[in-house]
Amino acid sequence: MRYLRLLSNSAFGGLLAAVYLLVLILHLNPDLPLSRAAVGPLLLTLLLSYGLHGAALLYVASVLRQIVVGPPTAGWISLRFLTWSATLLAGLASAVAWVNAAGFQWALELSAHDGLLRTSVAFGVAAAVFLVLAVLNARVPQVARTVIAVVFGVVLTLSLALPLAWRLPSSERPVPRQVVPTEPAAASATTPRVTLLLLDGGSLDVIAPAVAQGRLPNFGRLLDRGASMHLSTVRPTQPEPVWASAMTGKWPPKHQVRSSARYRPLTGDVPFSLLPDYCFAQALVRFGLLRQEAQQASAYRAWTLWQILTSRGLAAGIIGLPMTQPATPLDGFMVSDRFSRSDEPAMALDERPAVYPPSLAVAARASLRRAQGAAASAPPSPIPDGGAGRLAPVADRVYQDLVARLPEARDVRLLAVRYPGLDAVGHYSLGYARRTALDVATETDRRRFRRALDDYYAYVDELVGAGMASLRQGDLLLVVSGFGLEPLTVSEQLVERVFGDPRFSGTHARGPDGFLFAYGGMVGPGRVARGAIVDVVPTVLYFLGLPVARDMDGSPRTDVFTRAFNAQRTITFLPSYEH
Repeated sequence: MRYLRLLSNSAFGGLLAAVYLLVLILHLNPDLPLSRAAVGPLLLTLLLSYGLHGAALLYVASVLRQIVVGPPTAGWISLRFLTWSATLLAGLASAVAWVNAAGFQWALELSAHDGLLRTSVAFGVAAAVFLVLAVLNARVPQVARTVIAVVFGVVLTLSLALPLAWRLPSSERPVPRQVVPTEPAAASATTPRVTLLLLDGGSLDVIAPAVAQGRLPNFGRLLDRGASMHLSTVRPTQPEPVWASAMTGKWPPKHQVRSSARYRPLTGDVPFSLLPDYCFAQALVRFGLLRQEAQQASAYRAWTLWQILTSRGLAAGIIGLPMTQPATPLDGFMVSDRFSRSDEPAMALDERPAVYPPSLAVAARASLRRAQGAAASAPPSPIPDGGAGRLAPVADRVYQDLVARLPEARDVRLLAVRYPGLDAVGHYSLGYARRTALDVATETDRRRFRRALDDYYAYVDELVGAGMASLRQGDLLLVVSGFGLEPLTVSEQLVERVFGDPRFSGTHARGPDGFLFAYGGMVGPGRVARGAIVDVVPTVLYFLGLPVARDMDGSPRTDVFTRAFNAQRTITFLPSYEH
């Protein structure tokens, strides 16, 4: 009977853990309505995961305490147990809310961010009060414990009610008006053009030492003759919100792409976007407790760079960017990032077209076949079968072939190509390149794959060289990495080894900096001050002589250009391109 009483008290702790996490998720997703249809299924999911695990951990801790210290007198609902468990859980909730507020600063609207900070403080104050009550409960006579129980109930209620009262609904951003393609202005041989090479997982801190060692000659030319800067990125650091910010010049609260997917509880249909950090929330997706849906192009609530150019009659070529499926009409052409996924040919090529205009489909299919053939004879990859990003290196070769062979790629004012392979290879090769505390790599695999990341950087260096060779007088090349890559911490390695993929060794979850290289005759060489991923679009618009929208969060980086070029340009503004 004693252990059943411990179980009932532990169940309260599990319930409180699930409710605190629910409050955190509601603050991270202010657009999630406070309705039974939205909150009920989510709470059930959290109870079945965090609630059960929290109750089990508290129960084990209570049993161990009884074995070591001796069995205390405890009722079915023990005030001593409740105050101590609430102290622990409220303190953890305060810390997790605080680090999420810091990490998701640019993903949340200002009101939502402030509300999350206040919630963290409220949880912290509640934890302090619970601690005082726990200490007093052991020292006061039995009659005074009724007062402690009442105070405990009031503080517990306020610790949940106040954060919900501070949660303000997200402001609904209207869908921007559609862009109607017009006849693009003819581009002459002397018209300046912009080439954007967009990399996932590239790090300036890796490139600079490699250049100093005599490797990566084309990156070396960028460092010597071009401008370079670190770029702060977005959290959660996933391709969809990062490149959405890069291609709109706005942080997620304005373009509304907050993560790579939308999530729904198994028993619910109301989606949300942000999962909390530092509490293993991705395990809910991994174990099937949350359904995951890829973000669609319809999620955008801001114009992209190619839409802006289309509205001005300037042709753009877009290859491999996220959230471009289905390919939408524009002045120029578009090849969706879904096109290269050879395991989805029907969806990608027929039901929802991945290529625009349709006349490019034949050439795109030919590039796909050539890339798949080349991949069959490529060196062994550290990415295991079924591993995340296993098709990314093939996608890089498809996009490289398209850039080289499509005549349309040379007839646009903007060519933007994203190469995701470096990030995919880096996720699995860092563990082979360096030994870690929880090393699981065999010596045979280490010999096969330890140079995989260096070799892939060399391949990307060739892509950069091809981009430099394609420049004409007055053109601009921007090589942009949306985020870097760094090794897993020991705790992250342990989680992957127990619950995930033990060969997964690199991460960008903590938002390591990406970079920007600018190269061309109008670029002033040298390292410039750190920028942000939202500076890319304003810088391109400035170079092309177009106005910068005042509702953009980024700024044109005029410091990458020469004084002579800046003397010929004036930064002009308009309120917004969408409205």
